[in-house]
Amino acid sequence: MTRWVLYDDGGGRFTPMTDLRSFAEVRTGALTAVERFTRWWGAPQAVVVPGPLEALAAERGLPTLVRADDETPLHVVNARWRGARPEVWPETGEAWHDSEGAVVAASIPPQALLELVKHGELPAQVRRVEAPGRLYRRPWEVLDDLPDRLAEDLELLHPVHPESGESDGGRRDDVVGGHRVVVDSTAKLGCGVVLDATEGPISIAAGASVGHGSVLHGPLRLGAGSVVADRTQLKANTVIGPVCKVGGEIGATIFQGHANKVHDGHLGDSWIGEWVNFGAGTTNSNLLNTYGEVSMRLEPEEPSERSGRTAMGCLVGDHVKFAILVRIMTGSTFGTGSMVAVTDPPRSVGRFRWLTDRGDAPYRLDRFLEVMATAQSRRGVSAGPAYLARLEALHAAGRTG
Repeated sequence: MTRWVLYDDGGGRFTPMTDLRSFAEVRTGALTAVERFTRWWGAPQAVVVPGPLEALAAERGLPTLVRADDETPLHVVNARWRGARPEVWPETGEAWHDSEGAVVAASIPPQALLELVKHGELPAQVRRVEAPGRLYRRPWEVLDDLPDRLAEDLELLHPVHPESGESDGGRRDDVVGGHRVVVDSTAKLGCGVVLDATEGPISIAAGASVGHGSVLHGPLRLGAGSVVADRTQLKANTVIGPVCKVGGEIGATIFQGHANKVHDGHLGDSWIGEWVNFGAGTTNSNLLNTYGEVSMRLEPEEPSERSGRTAMGCLVGDHVKFAILVRIMTGSTFGTGSMVAVTDPPRSVGRFRWLTDRGDAPYRLDRFLEVMATAQSRRGVSAGPAYLARLEALHAAGRTG
């Protein structure tokens, strides 16, 4: 096995998706970076994350410590790596960097890695060469790459012909198209379900269920324990993470996991965090009436940025709750922990905001934590000390009014 370290340098801007996890843990396809790279090279020696997220990563069981007394070179790869599996590593004592100076990959001793983490720079003796790869810098780039990333991830998840516990779509009456369909033996499919593998493969994980009359278009991943409501349409390039409940019309969207959009309504070209709930009839626009390029503001106080995309829905941070019949405009961003109970919310909502017809107010932390505990208890989950501390820090940093 390769001796390697996954390095999240904290670069780029991915708010709100990285408030409560490092980029190594963000689902950028069917898999997160740490899941994908582990399938490439085996388990990492360590996952190095930005300081504010260290306790949280450790609480989730990631190996976060690098031994400084070991001089054996480590293969280091940036968690924001944008591309297929690298065919070669940098030579020993060498680091690849991109046009903005960020380290893309390196083969260096642990002490050099620790200096990089502490000071943001490599020791002078490390050779620097132009990088052959690219790094993610903005959320919309993840959606740009989703078709390729999803197809590659499904090959990693199912690298050989199905064995016990899986069935090959080519032998199923409910499959259309020639791409591979893998359905775990513990998954349940209702009557009249259509698995359309015309444009790409479909993967349905353990314990998932698909309601009567639903249509699933590949490439698509339905995560473990997730539930698809009756008569749902899941379009191509969609990833539903574990333990979600979804319904209505969803396409070209990533669900991190533990989220609900079980009622009718459209959601497209979007990225959804954990513990999000979409009320009945809530729907989003992913295309401007002018068919123009979508600009987005990742946080309310920041300037708008051009996404380079004409199809761009919304970015929704963890624990955001939408009331019924909310109309989410094209290119919207909702910060962690916000409650949205207005029909037409602004296109950029900060963290822990309470939006009602009375106006925009801070969401009290005690009230938020009470709602969070209730939602998580329904799934048999409880927040750990590091998670709670991170939420408190985010709330304090964003408290206004």
